Amino acid sequence: MANVVRTPFRKWSGVSHLSGLEGRIPPSRRGAVVLTTAGSLGDLYPVLSIARSLDRIGVEVRLLLSPDDCVIARSWGLLATPVGPTRAQVAADLGVSFDRLADDFFRNPMPFLRRVVFPAIPDTLPQIEEACIGAACVAGTVMTFTAAIAAERAGLPFLPLTLQPTLAFSALDPPRGPGMDLAVRTPRNPVTRGWNRAVMGTARSVLRAGLSPSLNRVRARLDLPPHHGTPMVDPGMEAVPIRLGLWSESFAPVPDDAPPGLIAVGFPRAPLGDLSASVQAWLEAGPPPLVVTLGSIAQGIGGPAFWDEAVRLSRALGLRSVLLHGQAEVPDGLDILSLPHTPHAPLFPQAAAILHHGGMGTAAEALRSGRPQLVVPIGGDQPDNAARLARMGVAVVLPRRQFNASRAMPKLRELLERFDYAHATDLGERIAHEDGALLAAMHLAQIASAD
Repeated sequence: MANVVRTPFRKWSGVSHLSGLEGRIPPSRRGAVVLTTAGSLGDLYPVLSIARSLDRIGVEVRLLLSPDDCVIARSWGLLATPVGPTRAQVAADLGVSFDRLADDFFRNPMPFLRRVVFPAIPDTLPQIEEACIGAACVAGTVMTFTAAIAAERAGLPFLPLTLQPTLAFSALDPPRGPGMDLAVRTPRNPVTRGWNRAVMGTARSVLRAGLSPSLNRVRARLDLPPHHGTPMVDPGMEAVPIRLGLWSESFAPVPDDAPPGLIAVGFPRAPLGDLSASVQAWLEAGPPPLVVTLGSIAQGIGGPAFWDEAVRLSRALGLRSVLLHGQAEVPDGLDILSLPHTPHAPLFPQAAAILHHGGMGTAAEALRSGRPQLVVPIGGDQPDNAARLARMGVAVVLPRRQFNASRAMPKLRELLERFDYAHATDLGERIAHEDGALLAAMHLAQIASAD
C-alpha cells in the first residue's frame, strides 16, 4: 500500500451563495458536516454538488477526498483535504494496470475491498477523526467505511449517501445483476414476494460472508464490536437518522420494504461546463451524432474492439460519432470526433442517441437530455440502472460480452423508430427541475443543527 497522504485539516473557505434557504437554520446552531466519497466521477460529482449546496445555505463543509478527486474539487471552487493514495499508486502497489483494476472491481469488488480498502482503514482513520472534531455529523457514499467508523468512534450520526437503488435489496422492486436475476420481476403474490426475499437475503449473505471477516478483524484492532449488518449496505451503527437516495423517484420509487429512513431526494444537478467552440462547430456541421461514453474509469476495459464496433454501429445507422474515450485508443475519421472528456449536459441533447455503460451519473444526464439510449453495462449497479432505463421506455440494453455493431444495430434502430420524444422530453424536463443536491444538503443541515 502506498504511503498515506497526510496534511493538516483545512477549514472550508468557499464563497457562500445564499438563496434564502439559509434562514431556515439559525446560524448559531449550524454544525459542520464531514463529507466524503470514494469511487468514480459518478460518486464524486453528487458529493461535490452537495458540498456546494451546503455552502450555499451557510453550513460548514469538511470535504475529504482522494488526492485525484481533490484536484477536481478545486476546479469546482471547493477546498478538500486529501486522504489516502492516488489511483495510480493503488494500481502500482497491486502491480496491475488501472484498466485491469477497474475491470476486476466491476466484476467483483470484494477482493479489492479486502485487499486495499479495509487494510487502509487504520492509516486513514486518524485524519478523518481529526475532521470530526467539533463536527455535527458525517455523510459518505457506499465505499467510505473509514468515515462510518470515524463517526461511530466520535459518537456522531452517520448518514449514508446512497447512489444506487440496487442497494435497497428490495423484494418488491428487485434489482438486476449477478446473483439477483433469479428474483421475480413483478412479485404480485405472497409466494413470489417470499421467493424474492429469499433471493435478496442470499445476496446479503454473500456480501457478509465475503466481507465481514476482514472488516471485523480491522474493527477488533480498533477496539470496536463486530459489524453485524451487511457491509456496503448497512453502515454498522445501530441506527442512522436518514439514508439519502441520490436519484429521482421517476427513475426508482422507494419501495415499501426499503431500508429504514431511505428517501429519494432526486438526482444532483450536473456539473457546470460548456462545449468548446470547435466542438460546437463540429456538431453543427452535420447531422446529430451517436455519442459514446463508458464513464470515467471504464474507457479502456473493452479495448479497441469496443470503440471500433461503436463506430461501425454509428456508420451502419448513417450517423457520425462522438467518442468520449479518456485515455483509450479509438478510431479516427472525418465522421468521428474523439475527445478525452467533455461536459455531458450541453452535449447529450445534441445527440441522435447515446451509447453508454449505465453509470448513475451518465444515466441521469442521458435522462435529462431526452435522447434515446443504448446501454452496455460493465458491472456493479449498471445492469440494474440499465433495466430501469429500459422499463422507462428510453433505452435498449445489450450485455457487454454481446456488444458488437451487428447485434446492436437492430436494437438501436428499433428504439429510434418507436421512440416517444415527447414523453422523453417531458421526463427529462421534470428530472432537470429536481435538485437532489440541495434537498440532500437541507436534510444534512437539519441533522447538523439538531440539539
